[in-house]
Amino acid sequence: MGEENSDMRVLAKTEPKPGMTLQEKPIPEPEPDEVRLRVKSVGIDGGVEAPLYQWVPSYQHYEEHLPQVFGHEFAGEVDALGSDVSNYQTGDRVAVEPSIFCGRCRNCREGDWNICTEKSGYGPSGQKSIGIDIDNDGALADYVTVPASNLYTIPDSITYDEGTFLELLAIGVHAVERSDFEAGDRVAVTGPGSVGLSALIAASVGGANEVVMIGTSDDENRRLPIAKKMGATQTVNIEEESLEKPVDVFIEASGHESALKTAEEHTQKGGEIIQIGVYHGKDAVPVNLNHLLNNGISIETIFGRKESSWHRAIAIAEQIDLSPVVGPSYDLEDFEEAFAAENNRVGIKITLNP
Repeated sequence: MGEENSDMRVLAKTEPKPGMTLQEKPIPEPEPDEVRLRVKSVGIDGGVEAPLYQWVPSYQHYEEHLPQVFGHEFAGEVDALGSDVSNYQTGDRVAVEPSIFCGRCRNCREGDWNICTEKSGYGPSGQKSIGIDIDNDGALADYVTVPASNLYTIPDSITYDEGTFLELLAIGVHAVERSDFEAGDRVAVTGPGSVGLSALIAASVGGANEVVMIGTSDDENRRLPIAKKMGATQTVNIEEESLEKPVDVFIEASGHESALKTAEEHTQKGGEIIQIGVYHGKDAVPVNLNHLLNNGISIETIFGRKESSWHRAIAIAEQIDLSPVVGPSYDLEDFEEAFAAENNRVGIKITLNP
């Protein structure tokens, strides 16, 4: 493209303290099985990029590997192809699966590459990932190289910011796929953030009779109203009220210990708890197993996405308006304002547009 020797902008974590630095770095060249993307949108994850920016204690083990370029939720345009890539062409619009997987282990062969047993990573989940691992630069940059196997083509009807949200929507879809959910079920979701709202969307589109979104007083003026727009039949501020009746499927997407207790208490006999929320900084969370055993309540844990989750998420994004859960968006040079917005819980999925 005539810029092989030029530089690009990257937003790098350079020092072990709050903040990041906008600097220049050579534009990368794709390996034979990779493509280079012109990044159009990259998300700020409240559980990854935000705590890295803030430099919270649970992420300070990255110190010896700084500087690093993070960013694992993103979409862009194919800019260059590796020598072995034939199924994409320059100009293709794509969203990206950030998980790095071997494709050979039993889990990968069975379609569960989200829990690959061979590719361990440096991030908090232990799974290898673009934009989280120390040896894979992320998308907080103008350009990034990724394996061609990690791409999903998106139609023109889906914006790049919505393409970034697809990674999260696919988690919600995966949660519903893995559960015993059936059309007509009553569903509750705790945590009206990106993943919780994605689960809400998936359950609503899947034919749930009722979907209750549960939040706190912090969510009452912003996130719970958005949940209503995205299909919630009822919203509950759990600090002021409780669920009126138990549910068939309870999706816990907040990662708060009190939310799991709420799930235990409000899942009906024979029902199911789906755990998506990650308990950051906690080695163990108490579970009332006797209550679950005595009432035949099962727990299913969810990590990442599967191939089928991506395809269904793209199909859903073509059918519904995702604009309430996407944004606000900021230019890359306005990153300080964007991270402040994430910290202040403005919007749902904050994005940067390099």
